[in-house]
Amino acid sequence: MSQLTQCASYLNVRIEKAELTVQGEFDQRGKFGLADVPSACKRFTYQLDLQSPEKEERVVKLLAFMERSCYATNTLRQPVEVVPRLLLNGREVAVNQDR
Repeated sequence: MSQLTQCASYLNVRIEKAELTVQGEFDQRGKFGLADVPSACKRFTYQLDLQSPEKEERVVKLLAFMERSCYATNTLRQPVEVVPRLLLNGREVAVNQDR
């Protein structure tokens, strides 16, 4: 929601009320290794419910601007390297990165 407020302020789009719902779809069997399926989300869906006195075109422009500038959304849209590190009692321990 902070992205919304920042972008709305930047574009001078008035928002009276905003509610965001996010859903992730995943196969829970993968969480505990109960099936040979990934333990990751397959899809995220979000719904942004806005109330605004602005014209529809300005709000659509706001959403497009938010989409382009949101590092979290853009990171989720493409694979990114994840590097685990473990410190145990102040000493780094080698972590097996094989899946």
